[in-house]
Amino acid sequence: MKYWTAAAAALALAACSQPAEPPAPPPADVTIDAPSGEYAIDPHHTTVNVRALHFGLSHYQLRFNRVSGTLNFNAEEPAQSTVAITIDTTSLDTPYSGDRDFDEELQNSEWLDSAGFATATFTSTSVEQTGPNTGRVTGDLTIRGVTQPATFDVTYNSSWAQHPMGFPTAGIGFSATGTISRSAYGLNVLQPRAGDPNSGVSDQVELVIEAEFNRPNPQGELPAPSQPAEPVN
Repeated sequence: MKYWTAAAAALALAACSQPAEPPAPPPADVTIDAPSGEYAIDPHHTTVNVRALHFGLSHYQLRFNRVSGTLNFNAEEPAQSTVAITIDTTSLDTPYSGDRDFDEELQNSEWLDSAGFATATFTSTSVEQTGPNTGRVTGDLTIRGVTQPATFDVTYNSSWAQHPMGFPTAGIGFSATGTISRSAYGLNVLQPRAGDPNSGVSDQVELVIEAEFNRPNPQGELPAPSQPAEPVN
């Protein structure tokens, strides 16, 4: 017993004698090269993906291929920026390759009702900066004509005052994620039974967004003729 007591005391003393962890370095400054102003979504480099747990087995994913919108960006006070996004619900695209038109089925009146509501929209109402390059954007999300508040965690990736290939545009890019309850928008098909989350498609749906915004920069220079063109997709 004395041996174990002595060993425990030695370990406690050794732990107390360990040097303290150095303090974490302060967050690095974030450089914003894009100027303030109104930017338009780059539809060729913006994606809106949707993830939902499918009968407890996997997080099924689909995406919308046509997205438009504007960002009023305030480079000096990013929290004063605003954003408005429109998603074409008829552009829904799933990886399903069977003998059903699954894209069309998800656009029917039971699901998105794209015939009656061809767009879903998000308009920001507040922006909160949570870190050097992160923020939380809250706004009004409208799906199937129903508007509910929604919040997205946003990461500022990078920006430039002029396209690196010389095109006369300024650009800025973000990644964003948010979770909504689909039943709040009337999307009630295949809801899991009470107490059995694996008996259907989850009510909680994750939205994963990668967005690029551009605006003209009249002072930019066109690329040299020998420079290879950037692929559209």
